[in-house]
Amino acid sequence: MRTAQLFCIVFRKKREDYEYLLLRRIPSKGGFWQPVSGGFEESDPSKLEAAYRELKEETGIDKKQVVRVLEEVHQYTYDKHYLTGKPTPPITEYVYGFEVGLNVGVRIDRNIYPEHDEYRWVSFEEALNLLKWEENKEAFRKLKDKL
Repeated sequence: MRTAQLFCIVFRKKREDYEYLLLRRIPSKGGFWQPVSGGFEESDPSKLEAAYRELKEETGIDKKQVVRVLEEVHQYTYDKHYLTGKPTPPITEYVYGFEVGLNVGVRIDRNIYPEHDEYRWVSFEEALNLLKWEENKEAFRKLKDKL
C-alpha cells in the first residue's frame, strides 16, 4: 500500500518572474490541472529520486536539465480518493520544486501511462486559479515564498 506521493512543481525564470508548469489530467483521471505528481515506489532509492523519475515520465525533463532543486518545500496528508472522495488510508504528499531553463522542452506524449492531454506554462496567479485543491495551492504558495 502506497503511503507517500510526490508533488513536483516545475518552474522557470522568465524576465523578473517565474512561470510554473501545469499538466491537465485526461478526462478519465479527473480532467483537472496539476503539476507533476506520482507515487514513491519501493524500487526508488529516495523520495528525491522518485521525484526525478516522475518528472522524466510525465514531462520528458531529465535530471540533468534541472538547474535547481528545492527539496521538501511542503508536505501534507490526505485520506480521501482524489476522484471519488471515499476514505483511504492516509497518504503523505511531499512537495519538491524543480527549476529548469527557458529552453527546456516538455513532452507529455511519451509517458507509458497516459495521464495528461495538455500542458501550460502559467503565472503564479494563473496556477492558483487552475489548481483544484487548496492543499495544492498552499504548496505553490510555500514554494513561491522560497523563491
